[in-house]
Amino acid sequence: MHKNHPDMHILDETDVYILGHVFEDAYLIRKRNGEYVFEDDFYGDPRCGCIDPANEWAVIAGEHISLWHAKKGLTKFSSSEHRWAQDLRLKDNLIELLIDPWGSQAAIWELNPVTAVIQKRRDFFDYLGKDYAELIDW
Repeated sequence: MHKNHPDMHILDETDVYILGHVFEDAYLIRKRNGEYVFEDDFYGDPRCGCIDPANEWAVIAGEHISLWHAKKGLTKFSSSEHRWAQDLRLKDNLIELLIDPWGSQAAIWELNPVTAVIQKRRDFFDYLGKDYAELIDW
């Protein structure tokens, strides 16, 4: 698989890696040689992902959250409270994740990609009972 695969949806890219998915199958690929650094499968397409600007870690999220660290390998977060990530953003070397904004577990979580510690920051019920929207103000 290469980034030029017609079905590859790229979520993030650095000078070293490509993070993307083909439908429910997610990949972190080393650009230099096409090596698959990690592969993961999701129920439904992954919604979001990012690669550390220093290329030390990557995270991809959707039905569950997967964190790859260059020195520590792959860690998955798949409990019910971490399911259905809708979006993520990098903030002060931490990853903020918006979880299921239309569901009963709607919340913003913070993931430290170096320690693999994830903790809930707050509930997020702003979209509960509202129609689906691609862009969410959080």
